[in-house]
Amino acid sequence: MYRPWHVRSSRDAAMGLDLELLTRDPNPRTLPGVTAWGPHPISIHPSARVSPTVVLEAEAGPIVIDEDAVVRPGTIIIGPAYVGRHATILERTLIKSWTAIGPYCKVAGEISGTIFQGFANKAHDGHLGDSWVGEWVNLGAGTTNSNLLNTYDQVITRATPTGPNERTGEQFLGAIIGDHVKFAICSRIMTGAVLHTGCMFAQTAPISGCVGAFAWATDAGVRQYRLDKFIEVAKVVMARRKITPSEAYLAKLTALHAQGA
Repeated sequence: MYRPWHVRSSRDAAMGLDLELLTRDPNPRTLPGVTAWGPHPISIHPSARVSPTVVLEAEAGPIVIDEDAVVRPGTIIIGPAYVGRHATILERTLIKSWTAIGPYCKVAGEISGTIFQGFANKAHDGHLGDSWVGEWVNLGAGTTNSNLLNTYDQVITRATPTGPNERTGEQFLGAIIGDHVKFAICSRIMTGAVLHTGCMFAQTAPISGCVGAFAWATDAGVRQYRLDKFIEVAKVVMARRKITPSEAYLAKLTALHAQGA
């Protein structure tokens, strides 16, 4: 049976296959001022902009920087890694192995072993490791997660808030973050957190366990995110990427919201 943390279990094999297909370039591009080394291929799309002082280290695996991506000065990317179409890697970002930044994302800080599905923002400092980030997620400045228990033991978590605790088979497991989840500044996300669609976190306590869809979590407690307000915010966020949600998309979100009511 599929579980949210299986995206971590299948990450290396899936990324390895994708990167192999994406790096079959007989004439790899080189750029002045960019330090690149390692035995594995480094593929930079002709339309990508990679600033001088960027370091691309392909000792352990290939690196792909896709169409119209932007990599700002001081960034270090360690392969295997992928930077998607129109993604922006901001200044002094550290991207470690097994990270894939999906299309139209904007990221900064330290990111390791994490898959960004697309259209998500982590535009400030903070660590994110061994995680999966859905679309239209925003991580506020300083948001940081744990991807390893203090005991170094296998991570145990839940797929749903009312489901049983399950062994994940993973020692390193960060957060599984659903679409449209938002985090206030300096949020702390604990090991193995599973956060369903549409949650909004503005609490000083660490975020832990499995949190159901459309939770509005503050220091006053947790209540359901009002559907009208959620749809209003979603439309504003998507408009920033020049996307208008379809009626079918809004209907799906409405149905998900009703399930959690």
